[in-house]
Amino acid sequence: MKKILLYGRPYSNGGDFLIYDRIRRLLQAACPDAQITLNLQNDAQFAPEELNGYDAIVTGGGGAQFAEAYVRTSFFFQHFDEIKTPIHYMGTGLYGADGEDVTRYEYPYSDEMINYFNQVTERGGQLASRDWVVDEILRNSGVKGVVMAGCPAWYDLEMLARPETDAVFQGSFADRKIRKIAVSNHGLTKNAQDHGRKLSQIEALILFLKEKYPDAEIMLTFNDGYLTKYSKDYNLTLQKWAQEQDVSCVELSSDAAKFKALDEIDLHIGFRVHTHIYCISRMIPSLLIEEDIRGFGMNETLGLPHITAYAQHSKPEDFAENPYLIKQLAVLLEQMETQGRIDYGEVYRIIRGCYRTGMQVWLSNVLK
Repeated sequence: MKKILLYGRPYSNGGDFLIYDRIRRLLQAACPDAQITLNLQNDAQFAPEELNGYDAIVTGGGGAQFAEAYVRTSFFFQHFDEIKTPIHYMGTGLYGADGEDVTRYEYPYSDEMINYFNQVTERGGQLASRDWVVDEILRNSGVKGVVMAGCPAWYDLEMLARPETDAVFQGSFADRKIRKIAVSNHGLTKNAQDHGRKLSQIEALILFLKEKYPDAEIMLTFNDGYLTKYSKDYNLTLQKWAQEQDVSCVELSSDAAKFKALDEIDLHIGFRVHTHIYCISRMIPSLLIEEDIRGFGMNETLGLPHITAYAQHSKPEDFAENPYLIKQLAVLLEQMETQGRIDYGEVYRIIRGCYRTGMQVWLSNVLK
């Protein structure tokens, strides 16, 4: 019997819990007899001999700044020489302001971090990137043996089990009756000086959707809940405004099961990457407004349009809102309605392809 430790350090972001829920289900489906120990304690400590009793360790990983803050402080990095069990990183990503070439080709990995990741693969572990942009950056930085397996949250077992000819979005967007829309809140709200501009931006988005789809119910989602450390004022102000507009508010924090609230919607438009991913994985049309390279990489990989929250050349640390956001969305939705600009069936076929060429390879290496 395979013994696998699945370890992560999520805080309140429901998207992180979705990742670990989906990867646990994928592992269990690939090897029903495996004994999977799920540990999501942020401060978990292990004895190296305990870890060496597992056949595989599966965990999330990051790159550059995220790796320095997350991977460096992990028990696995600090005790790497004592751990004999292969470590398999999944959904490896990074933080970056945008998807411009300077970010993609000059990303500042330290030699120590590159060496660590290469040792992980040399010892039988794996590094699985979450999208082709991250994959490109890792390879360009000298990291060997990268597998582009996509974000684990892409893979909904119910949808993957459908016959491939069936596993497409039924009908065109033009044929859909838009009865319920989800709008996801901003993800980058740590800087209090940006709250006013971001509140103005999402309020304008909701008012635009109310005007365009006057008969539709609109639901506003908060992936981290309301009382977050840095964003409480933004969240509570937005929640109060939304309720005054007869917009329902739903928090999706700390539990993957909460995303089921999205199963009955007809369209998602918003800023949260994993709300976007969940919808796509459930064959629900979704438009992600990019806040940084995480959104850019996801849209780039899935062949979806790039619409940014920020103005051209502005950065998350010096946020200036995209002045053309509503106009861009208005035109894009019209193109989708009249000429089927986005083929969501093709989007799901990309996900299926990545499952075959990346995720199944990664899973088989974990379980071998």
